[in-house]
Amino acid sequence: MKDKKLFKKWWFWVIVVIIALGLLGSLTQDSETNQTTSSPTNSKQNTSNTKEDTSTLPALSADDYKSKEGLVVYKNLKNIGYTVNAEFKNQALTDINGTASDLFESLDPNKPEDKESVDAFIVGDLIQDGDIVNLTIVLQSN
Repeated sequence: MKDKKLFKKWWFWVIVVIIALGLLGSLTQDSETNQTTSSPTNSKQNTSNTKEDTSTLPALSADDYKSKEGLVVYKNLKNIGYTVNAEFKNQALTDINGTASDLFESLDPNKPEDKESVDAFIVGDLIQDGDIVNLTIVLQSN
């Protein structure tokens, strides 16, 4: 019996198909990797302690909010749609337990008694990371 030519053997075509599928898979994987690495993944931009990532809301300037009443800034930013976290700096000076976010959440800046209870606390710093804003609340010096 005469030997078949190599390309007429069944196992040759199985090997060719496996190699072709492997090449196709690696090419597809490489193009997906190139698409993700070529897109701007690190779009953080520092502007006066303000970070902008994949924010759907406008970038904020910390200087626009420093020294403003903490409660008012907290509520305004939440109403706009930002996720706001507020922390007291030098909490021992305030005699208040918990975070500023916990305290501010239940207060209404339109009620004079609520506003007066925390009007001594102002924004010391604002750091933005996308739609998340971190406020540092400090005790206003007289």
